[in-house]
Amino acid sequence: MIKAGICGFGGLGHVHANSLWQLEGVKVAAVCDINPEQLARKEVAFNIEQNANQFDISGSRTYTDFKEMLAKEDLDMLVIALPSDLHSPYSVMAMESGCHVFSEKPMSLDIESCNKMIAARDATGRELMIGQCIRFWPEYEFLFDAIKSGRYGKLRSLIMERLGYHSLKDPNNWFNQPERAGGALLDLHVHDVDWVQSTLGTPKRINASGVMRENGGLDDSTSIWNYDGMYATIRASWMYTNPFLMAFKAVFDDATVEYSSRSTPTLTVTSAESLKRDEVEVAKESAYVREMRYFLECIRGERKNTRCTAESSRESIRLALLEKEAILAGI
Repeated sequence: MIKAGICGFGGLGHVHANSLWQLEGVKVAAVCDINPEQLARKEVAFNIEQNANQFDISGSRTYTDFKEMLAKEDLDMLVIALPSDLHSPYSVMAMESGCHVFSEKPMSLDIESCNKMIAARDATGRELMIGQCIRFWPEYEFLFDAIKSGRYGKLRSLIMERLGYHSLKDPNNWFNQPERAGGALLDLHVHDVDWVQSTLGTPKRINASGVMRENGGLDDSTSIWNYDGMYATIRASWMYTNPFLMAFKAVFDDATVEYSSRSTPTLTVTSAESLKRDEVEVAKESAYVREMRYFLECIRGERKNTRCTAESSRESIRLALLEKEAILAGI
């Protein structure tokens, strides 16, 4: 039985607790959050999976001090679901204590911190995986397979969108502090940056434009990535009114594949020859469960982590930071 701990029990801490409770051979032995009220909450609002918090924490020991949890618990793995600026130092502490680490995205807010995480992994021999959940999202998995198989011919263009609204009313909310969250660019947009680079590789050229809100965050941006014979447009915003939207449009020689979280059906393929539009059925299982199962298989030695390496997640941060440079140069 794998003994798991969770550090950070806000929205994503709850999501990952729920995922672990659904999987066999693992138990959530301990949960840590500096705010005792978080440890007592039964439900936490979350954009993508509103029902991902149906579980009982009563069987887990709770802590408000991370180092105390590490000292008192004999944990095999830790989920790091803290503010983004804390991902690196807490992951390093966890690995140095002997734990495998599943850390939320973004990997970190700068390359040096990413390097420290990889160095700790190499020094300790622990597994390190970043929660790039979109790589495990069923509709995005379908698109990945369509691109790699050539099922619809050559990919010509790709539009990725991730749009929502985040209020700046509370300056004490870490999400509203760009030095802690990275703005929409490094918190929201990085999902699609990661998927595109892990699927298509590093682009030949990046162009990016965006706007800065009054708190200094780059919270609305559009990037164009150029490849040989195709391009990808990646759009993200925290200034877009709800409901939240994640979507893509992929134009191939022989078909167009479209996904929208707001649509029913969510995923369709339209033939270029007949213009017939077909619904595509995909797995209903949560991407958060799927990514956590993969991580557990890796730490059990059942597979090697080739699908979501730390080096690949670091490359996503590098490309997002290049976009940031381009945006700032144009503001």
